[in-house]
Amino acid sequence: MGKFTDFIEKKIAPMANKLGRNKYVVALQNSFFAMIPFITVGSLALVLISPPADYTTMDPGFGRSLMQGWQAFADFTGPTFNFINAVTMSLLALWIAVGMGLNLAKQHKMAPHVPTLVTTMSFLIWATMNPEGGLTFSYLDGTGLFVALVASIVSFELYRALSEKKVGHIDLSGAGVPPALADSLGNLVPLVIIFILFGAAGQVIMAVTGSPVPELMYLIMSPLMGLVDSLAGIIFLAVLVMILWWFGIHDSVITGPLDVFLMNNYSANMTAFAAGTAAAALPYIVNEPFWWTFMTIGGSGATMGLAFLAMTSKSKQIRTVGRLGVIPALFNINEPLIFGLPIMYNPTLLIPFVLAMPVNGVITYLCMSLGIVNKAFSYGGWNMPAPISAFIATLDWRAIVLTIVLIFIDIVIYLPFFKVFEKQKLAEETGTAKE
Repeated sequence: MGKFTDFIEKKIAPMANKLGRNKYVVALQNSFFAMIPFITVGSLALVLISPPADYTTMDPGFGRSLMQGWQAFADFTGPTFNFINAVTMSLLALWIAVGMGLNLAKQHKMAPHVPTLVTTMSFLIWATMNPEGGLTFSYLDGTGLFVALVASIVSFELYRALSEKKVGHIDLSGAGVPPALADSLGNLVPLVIIFILFGAAGQVIMAVTGSPVPELMYLIMSPLMGLVDSLAGIIFLAVLVMILWWFGIHDSVITGPLDVFLMNNYSANMTAFAAGTAAAALPYIVNEPFWWTFMTIGGSGATMGLAFLAMTSKSKQIRTVGRLGVIPALFNINEPLIFGLPIMYNPTLLIPFVLAMPVNGVITYLCMSLGIVNKAFSYGGWNMPAPISAFIATLDWRAIVLTIVLIFIDIVIYLPFFKVFEKQKLAEETGTAKE
């Protein structure tokens, strides 16, 4: 254990912390954080107009009446809610390009308006190019996230380098020109250079490959996407995230960059469902709601079960932390348990803390791949209580049962280690702990 700890602290932790502080990772995280309420609204809009059962095939009774009423509501509000879903989820990559420009500009203490427009328009040049010479709007949703990320980073750094070196700078200071106008007109030459470069690069890529930039990038990233959407990927990522968290390295170090893949898969599922694909036949299993709804029940480490154990503990310290932490855990906030018990740097709780999430993921993956539970196509937000979020994600009552079963499994995983930890605390509280 000592050698393993030293290896993590001396080799892995510095690299992980460096990744967590990387400006592009931070900008991407903040862009997705800002989008969460809009993603939630867009998801709920689709759920509200998607009754989980066809009332015409149901026997008379309350269930049939409920579904019939839901369908009538969906028919009446469909145009409005479809539009809300379209401007949120169907333009996801566009909004991420906007967010990247804004957040990168903030990090470099630049006026945000021009860099934000640069990243957005550069993304649009690549995303809307069509080999036939027209415009396509098929890659503005989650399928364009990889392009949005690359285009935003490249265009922002080009703009920053050219503007800082004052390439072709037009000095309008002191001419009574508003600062925003002086900034944009002053950097007209860098903008022309960037857009010509992006346009030319897009044309060359299409001429050589016969495909637009988003399709090429999607092809390049497909092996990683396949890894993420697999049992091996679930186990590896969950174990890695939890080991780093145990050492005090926040899970966002991994889940931040991972969001690009999870959101891509989520957007593809939502698009397929909206087009009429059955929820059990959607293209991806592992996506944003899969990770945050079924794997991290109670927060990273699936600590909802641990919270229930802690609130009934014989140890006063553990019981106090448990009762303070159980309500936040319902909303996937487990910092009171992480730092209060503590879990972090606690060797007694390391194994269940690392084990619970991948177990949840494997069980859920198998249930979805076998058609026992619908695949997720909607996202209620990372902090919505799991049983509610599970139903919203799948429109399947069996998903509610699954999350409850997973919580009981997590309790079983934590229980033997928790008892050892509780015994240690009781010995400390009664003064019988061995020196």
